[in-house]
Formats: sequence, C-alpha cells, structure tokens
Amino acid sequence: MQLARSKLFRSILLENWILAFFSINLAIIVAVLEVSSNALVLPLTQMLGNSTVGSFPSPLSRIVGFSGISLSELKLLHLLLLLLFLTVVKNLSLYVSSLSINAFMLKSGEALRERCLQRFLELEIPFYERVGVGELLGYVNEQSQRSEKLFSSVLEFLREILFVSFLAIFLISLSPSLTTVTGVSLVFVAFALKFVIKGVQRNGRKTAYALDIFAKQVSEVLSGIRVIKAFSSEDRESLRLKQALKRRCQAELSAYKFNSAIHPLTETTGILVLIGIILLGNVFSDSSTELTLSVMLTYILTLSRLLPRVNHLNGLRSSLSLLGGSFETIDRFLSDTKNGHLIEGTEVYKKIDKVIKLSRVCFTYPSNSEPVLRDLSLVIPKGKVTALVGQSGSGKSTIIDLLLRFYDPDSGSIFVDDTDLRSLKRKSWHHAIAVVGQDTFLFNATVRENIAYGYPNATNSAIIEAARQAHALDFIELLPHNFETVVGNRGSMLSGGQRQRIAIARAILCDPDILILDEATSALDSNSERLVQQAIEKVSCGRTVIVVAHRLSTIEKADNIVVMQEGQIVEQGTHQQLIVLKGMYDSLYRMQSISNNDEHISLTAG
Repeated sequence: MQLARSKLFRSILLENWILAFFSINLAIIVAVLEVSSNALVLPLTQMLGNSTVGSFPSPLSRIVGFSGISLSELKLLHLLLLLLFLTVVKNLSLYVSSLSINAFMLKSGEALRERCLQRFLELEIPFYERVGVGELLGYVNEQSQRSEKLFSSVLEFLREILFVSFLAIFLISLSPSLTTVTGVSLVFVAFALKFVIKGVQRNGRKTAYALDIFAKQVSEVLSGIRVIKAFSSEDRESLRLKQALKRRCQAELSAYKFNSAIHPLTETTGILVLIGIILLGNVFSDSSTELTLSVMLTYILTLSRLLPRVNHLNGLRSSLSLLGGSFETIDRFLSDTKNGHLIEGTEVYKKIDKVIKLSRVCFTYPSNSEPVLRDLSLVIPKGKVTALVGQSGSGKSTIIDLLLRFYDPDSGSIFVDDTDLRSLKRKSWHHAIAVVGQDTFLFNATVRENIAYGYPNATNSAIIEAARQAHALDFIELLPHNFETVVGNRGSMLSGGQRQRIAIARAILCDPDILILDEATSALDSNSERLVQQAIEKVSCGRTVIVVAHRLSTIEKADNIVVMQEGQIVEQGTHQQLIVLKGMYDSLYRMQSISNNDEHISLTAG
C-alpha cells in the first residue's frame, strides 16, 4: 500500500503537520550546518599544511563564507572555535529535531488509537458477535504501536534525504567527477536492495496477520479461563498458544532475515565505494589540479559521513515496508467498518402515549440460516407488565434486541404509538429505557459510579434514595467504604444478588419510561431472588415493563404473558387465563412446580 494514497495516513499527517513541519525545518538547518562544518575542514587542512587558505572552488567559498568573514583572515584558533560552535549548534538542532519526531510519532499513534476506539463504540452489536475482543485489542496495542513507528520512520526518512542531498551537493562542489562515480555506485546499490525491500514488505504483512491471530487466541483463553480449568485443559491450551506464538515468531524472523541484511550490504558496499574513490582520487590528483590533498581529504571525510546516512536511509526504507503491514491492517479495519451502522433516525423520542407495537416482524441473525422471528405481531401497552416466556431459542431475547434497536427487522416494523422505531434517534430512545439482565455488568469503579452510570450528574441524595428503593442500601452501608467501595472487575467483589440490586438502583435513578428485565432473577438463590423481586416490583410501578422470564413464578402478576415457540406467539393472556387454557404455558408451569417441589424435598431431606 502506498502511504501517500492512504486517506488515513494523510489525515493523521495533517492533524500533526506543525510538528512535522518543525522537524523538517530543523533537519534543513542541521543539513546546512553539517555541510558548513565539513567545509571548514578544507581551509583547516590547508592551514595545517601551510598552504594558502581559500584556494578552492568558488561555489565552495560561497558556502563557507560566514557573515562576510574572509577565510584567509581566520587563524587556526578561530577555525577550531567556529568548527566547535557549528558542531554544538548542529547537534542541539538534531536533538530538538529528534524530539519533535518522537512527539509526532506519539501524537500519530494517539490519533490512530482514538480512531480505533471511536469505531469500537460506533460498531453495532452484530459486529461484536462475530469478531473476538482479542482482535480488536490488537488494533490499539501492537498494531498501533508498530504503526506509530511507521510515522516516525517517514519523518526520519525525509530528514535523511535532506542530509544526503545537502552533502551530495557539497561533494559535487568539491569534485563533480568523483561524485558522479559515487552516485552511480549508490544508485546501483539502491536498485539491488529493491528486491530485499520487497521481501521485507511481503513478510511485514505476514507478521501483522500472525500478530492478529495470536492476540485472538490469547483473548479467547483469558475469557474462557474458568471453562479451561474446569475441564483441566491447561496443557492443551498451553500447546495451542505456544504454536501460535511460534508462528508469530517465525513470521517476524522471516521479516527480519530480509531487514537485517540491509545494514551489512549497505555498509560493505559503502566501504567498497570509499576505497574506489580513494583509488580514483589518487589517479585524478596526478592529472588534475582539481584535487589537491586538502580537497581530497575533505571529500573523503564528507563521504564517510554520507555513507552511514545512506545506510540509515536504506534501513528506513526497510522499516517502512516492515511496519506498513500493521498500518494496512488498521486502515483496512477502519475502511471495512465505515458503513457498518444502522440508519439513524431524525425524530427525538418524547414519550409513549399508548402502545409499543410489533407488526409482522421477521428477523434472521446474520450468522443463522433460519429466521428467529416469523411474522410476529405483538402489542405492548403503556404502563403494563408484559412477560415473554418460552423455551430457549423461541425468540424472546431477540424481541428485546429489536426493541433496543441493536438490530432492525428484516421485514415488518416496530412502532412507538404511530412512529416507526427506525425514525427515532437512537440515543433519545435509549435514554427512555433501562435494562436489568441476568448477567449484570458492573464497571471496576465505585458503587456510587456504577449506580450513577446512566445519570452521572445525579445528586448524592438521589443515588442514596435509588439504592434504598432497590433494597441495596443495607448491604452498601456494610461495605468497607460504603458508596465509595470499588466493586472489582465486573462487580466481582459483590454477590450475584447484590450486583442485581445495584443494577436495579441504576435503573431507578435513570427514571426510565420502559424497563426491560431479561431473566433478571434466574441465576439467584431464593433469598436473593425475593429481595430482587421486591425491588423490581417497586421500580416497575407506573412504568411500561417487558420481562423475559425463565422462572414462571416471578411473572404470575404480569398483565399479559406472551408464550413463544419457534419465533411465533402461540398463547397470550394473564396467568389465570393461560392456566385455564391448559396449553403450553400450563404445561411449563406444572413442570417447574414439580421441579421446585422435588428440589425443596431434597434440600429438606439433606
């Protein structure tokens, strides 16, 4: 991929153009001072050889004519002091230039990571269902780290070109004939290295791919560590990780086989060029007045400074190819996910007057071949409790996903009163909804911050009242630091019932129009379930509530129970109406009652 053609590269470069411009200008100053300090070698050697100072080509005399001072009037001490001054200023400028390049590198890496992180937040739920967390983390970790080095290499490459160009001009002014021979030799070297650079570029892409695979597997192992330990699969997973790590190392080693060849080849060729120039200079000095001893010494000294920079320049060419694979990976990710968003509505949600209505909705998950919902129609009245029940895979959670607009229906529509849900701005719609799920997610923050997550500007009294209504205040006051206690990763410092009550307090504080309870009590013990159920009843009062229920005993008071099977509604009504109907709901309810009685007898006998 040509960097100049990448919109991403150009945009990041433009964001930090001041640093780049400053660095390049400093590089020009350094290059001029490099040439000037080299130019002083000529009068210095003439003075040491008791020759007439200033007897060198006129272009060179203009280069070294500082502030109108005649070199013939300078003494040895003056030349040495001037040389020292130029060297100090040059190296200070080089130091600041290097700092600005590093700042440019870090700012570019920051901009790249910001784009990735912003895209992570913009991506829809379906994307996360098919892409692993490890791959995404790879974009903001290793791939970005390698890419930011690419940006610094670009500036260093431009800086070295300036250095080489100015030194080359100086060499031409000293001896055009020798410089022609040198230039032809270096062009031949650059052409020969082209094949090595292509090898680096090819293996750089393989390395970026291997980094992605390794990051995915590490993330998968860490996420599934409980399952791994439960099945004693540590050895098998260790072997799998070692194989992925080995493939990564092999890919990087292949790239470095080419990359490491750049320096030895360039340096060896440079020495050959230098030896050839000395031999040619010896021949020319006998037949030409152009090459005096002082000019020859100055030429060789300048060439000895030029060749390492050519070596570094070739190394940077290799680095650009090696690191380009990582930048391509990020650029491709950002490009491929650019249009992966649901269409945003234009209307702001205000309130529900009557109902939420699903009209002939059909939906199939991208990863499935069979539809999950089939021509489903459902009315959810305002201010009532609507419960969704049915076996796993019947489509209950899919309805919730569609109501939250994580997906849009394949056909049919969802209406809020008479407004199509797709016409609403999603943020305004989400602000009206609070969700309490089975697997409650808490951030590794304080209790206060978790409760106030949906309403960060809430007052302290409002947070305490929300906790009280959620039956959470009693256990919060027993925590080491009360509301300032950090709950750990995913709330690991709290029990399941405590996490649920924190989630309910969070929902109460948001004061939502719609409350969604997605099997909120199915993973709790009977005591925790009782407390959470009491909290749910309080927060449900006066709101539109949609409950996905596994334990049917928790929804006996629901205004409407919707029984689902294979993506369709097979029954609906109140608990009593469905029991009288003697259908699917009655069968499920009786089976759960028998199971609960057997469990109670077993516990009592134990």
